[in-house]
Amino acid sequence: MKIETILGLVMAEIDRAEKLHPVWPTDLVKAAAIPVEEAGELLKAANDHGEKRTSYQSIITEAVHTAASAIRFLKNLEEKNNE
Repeated sequence: MKIETILGLVMAEIDRAEKLHPVWPTDLVKAAAIPVEEAGELLKAANDHGEKRTSYQSIITEAVHTAASAIRFLKNLEEKNNE
């Protein structure tokens, strides 16, 4: 997959997620838990693909969710540090 495609998917997911969940946790541990939870879903999707032959698309989807949530974490962390 080309980097331009990946970045487009991640940016679209950030936009979708910010509309669906506009409030980001202010507690650092709760905020960090979000990309960790998404990474767990990515791991499950990869495991399910290997064991149950589930869709490869679910792996891509969860990887995009993980990247988007990590970027949101960093974005909000940066904004908090500027206050």
